[in-house]
Amino acid sequence: MKLAEAADMVRFQSSGNSQNRALIQRHDRDLDQQELEQIAISVQRQITPQVALEVLGEKPWAGYPRHQCESLLCETAGVCHLFGDERGILGAVEKLLAERGVRARMAIADSVAAAWALAHEANIQASMRSDHETGAESQVDGKSVVCDPSSGLFQSGLTVSGAEETRRMVGVLPVQSLRIAPATVSTLARLGVTSVRQLLSLPRSGLATRLGQDLVHRMEQVFGEVDEPLEVHQAEAEYAAALTLEYPTTDLVILVDRIERLAKKLTSSLLTQQRGALRLACCLSLSDQPPMTLDVGLFAPTVDADHLSGLIINQLESRRIKATVKHLSLLVTLSGPLRNSQESLFQLDENQMFATAMNGIAISRLVDSLSGRLGRDRVGFVEIQNDPLPECAFHVLPLAGNAVSPVLKRIRKSQKQDSGRSCQGNESATTRSAGTQPSANDALRRPLSLLPEPAPLRVAWSEAEFFLRVSTPRLPLRIRFSGTDHVVLNHWGPERIESGWWRGKSIRRDYYRIETDHGEWWWIFRNLVTRAELEKNRTPYRWMLHGRFS
Repeated sequence: MKLAEAADMVRFQSSGNSQNRALIQRHDRDLDQQELEQIAISVQRQITPQVALEVLGEKPWAGYPRHQCESLLCETAGVCHLFGDERGILGAVEKLLAERGVRARMAIADSVAAAWALAHEANIQASMRSDHETGAESQVDGKSVVCDPSSGLFQSGLTVSGAEETRRMVGVLPVQSLRIAPATVSTLARLGVTSVRQLLSLPRSGLATRLGQDLVHRMEQVFGEVDEPLEVHQAEAEYAAALTLEYPTTDLVILVDRIERLAKKLTSSLLTQQRGALRLACCLSLSDQPPMTLDVGLFAPTVDADHLSGLIINQLESRRIKATVKHLSLLVTLSGPLRNSQESLFQLDENQMFATAMNGIAISRLVDSLSGRLGRDRVGFVEIQNDPLPECAFHVLPLAGNAVSPVLKRIRKSQKQDSGRSCQGNESATTRSAGTQPSANDALRRPLSLLPEPAPLRVAWSEAEFFLRVSTPRLPLRIRFSGTDHVVLNHWGPERIESGWWRGKSIRRDYYRIETDHGEWWWIFRNLVTRAELEKNRTPYRWMLHGRFS
């Protein structure tokens, strides 16, 4: 608004003549877009990296005449375990938005279109107000939604999974939730079709003929019959420096000199903001070829121009330049705050000098150099996972290019063990008495080394023949592995480990620690079978070697 209009409004509000002290401002479309992009970047960094802005068509959808991007679309597969479950993701996003003074309607579904329809049209807030004062759980369209009266904010979100539940939840929504043209909604209203359930009862062939293929395509999207790919939002580089060569060239000496100049210019901009580069990209525009990009991930934020240019140059020397380079640019795609450390004021002895040499700067440069030469995915750290299955107990993640160095992170709080259960018991069907059961604090409770994949064992009792599959769950007396026969001298167990049913086909095992006559200690297991599997297969049990204690 104009300055004179604003001054008049302020005087009118301060005079006390108006009971409604509302401030009216002109809608800023560009400012809304910038704010939404900033929120997308925050969600990418804290929740999931796959975040896309809502893609708009040529014309507005029914019910949304502004024709402006107002939604974020996120891929949550692969990150749910970091927040406990899907409800945990909704709570984390709501907390992130609350810090920015923003509220949102959220939904998680099997398809983008279904999640969009539920988030925009499902009547969440009205169904929850009755329980707002008590802070209790209420059922909203069959889903549990928690209200927190102390914060004054609703955890407004739905989680829907499965084709039947999606059809039931989306069926009660109005037809404009399918993101269709206003003219199509008007035509359907004249025909008496106002809800998605009524629309689904009509033959699709007739709808495509009379109302167009776009309507049928939207129906296919909402039920996941066709894919709706996400265009992941790419944030603009936080800091950038570019240079156009006077004469295009492939001379490595000239290119190295220009990269060093750009690195110094870039680090000067970073240093003024007390930030360091965590991810760096060097783009080379070629004369007759597509541009060439060199990506570098760093272990810790840095503004060392020689270190940054050296990492880029190492990659450049190992690549073949197919055409002359006419333009160079360095982009910092991710930055972080710099860390300062106090140097010693006194002379150090030999041991202290060695400790100082292995400080954070030295380690970060070592990690950066190894990642640049061997590849980012080949230099990593082990992150312990709260999973009972031994093969899923850890993940190897890259050290370089993380938003925060894993070495500097606080030890994560132990999450509730919801992916499975581990229990111990005694087996009375063995031919020998079991030894002492391992405790949770036993150093030998888990082997020192695990096989990449469990190896099958041939087992036998007494002088019987060796078999891969047997009909009894008893612990064997003899084991044949890699052509060598072993006699079981002692054993401890079983320890039962099972995976959660929601992760697909259940994995159920009984593990034993055994000592053989060759002086080896093994960790072996047999699969558990159901009564139906036992009736179907006469030899359902298999013994596997999973690890060695020595």
